[in-house]
Amino acid sequence: MDNLTQTEQVTADTAVAEKDNAAAELGKFKDVQTLMKAYSDLQAEFTRRSQRLAELEKENKAKAIPDGEEASPSHSDEEKLISAALKCERVKDAVIADYLKSVSAPRAVPLIVGGGGVAAPRVAPKTVKEAGALAQQFLKK
Repeated sequence: MDNLTQTEQVTADTAVAEKDNAAAELGKFKDVQTLMKAYSDLQAEFTRRSQRLAELEKENKAKAIPDGEEASPSHSDEEKLISAALKCERVKDAVIADYLKSVSAPRAVPLIVGGGGVAAPRVAPKTVKEAGALAQQFLKK
């Protein structure tokens, strides 16, 4: 009988340990039923939000502009913006300053364009005699 009593004691201790272990694994939930109810509520909320997201995406798709195109303001919108800009001195000054800045910006001149030749170095006369000879060449042409 001693053996039977020990087996019952071990089984009881194991059941208590498993119950404590299961409670620790459930986290903030008291029991499995509470966990299942929370899961069901969460699943229902997820379904509602997914449906709402699908509706919003459908609405956006209906309003969307095809890829590669930009929304261009209508002619009346442009006229309203221009008239509003003309009424504001700060906006006019900013537009004019930006324009003048773009016009007066130094532009680089290309040094070599195409396959053109390179200019010969400048020849300056070193004596009066050489200067006279150059002058005669210019006058003959």
